[in-house]
Amino acid sequence: MKVGQEYIGALKLGSEKAFRKIMDCWYSGLFNFANGYLNNVENAKEVLQDVFLKLWDNRHNLDDNTNLNAYLYTITRNRCIDLIRRERLILQFRNDKKEEYLRLTDSFEALSDPILDNLFASEIQDEIHKAVAGLPEQCRKVFILSRTDGMKNREISESLHLSEKTVESHLTKALKTIKLALERRFPGSLNLMLILTRTFSVR
Repeated sequence: MKVGQEYIGALKLGSEKAFRKIMDCWYSGLFNFANGYLNNVENAKEVLQDVFLKLWDNRHNLDDNTNLNAYLYTITRNRCIDLIRRERLILQFRNDKKEEYLRLTDSFEALSDPILDNLFASEIQDEIHKAVAGLPEQCRKVFILSRTDGMKNREISESLHLSEKTVESHLTKALKTIKLALERRFPGSLNLMLILTRTFSVR
């Protein structure tokens, strides 16, 4: 069982006790993460307020297997990026705030670095593999030939004696299934969708 997963069921039912338990477990780590990039206590508090409000508002849509660690850190990261983008727009034309602008730029680039995606990469890949394993046989074959073996649609078409349109249809269905699985497991995590697009973009 993933850390915090035991709280999901109660949280979905509206348990404030479960919500407080989650806050107790994650607040400090998330705050340090946010403040490390923002270097501003008030802004970090604002980010955390938004993160836990989003968790509460989205509680009914959580999957029972939601990975809270990946979910909360990804939302915190995204919220930090949004806040830094806003702050940079305000500061970019102020000569007296050039140093602050440069610091925020460094933080923005660090938060946007794909290396942070790797924090959850193995968990994401596990979920993708589960989704692929659950695809209909022909759809799974097409997807694996395309994404694992690197075959082009025309080559898959010839190999499996399918039309290229059918191959495209299978790939579209597979990607949609995987996206839905990730959205259920890691709700609200837009960066996961970016990872999926980069890794499994349709040829």
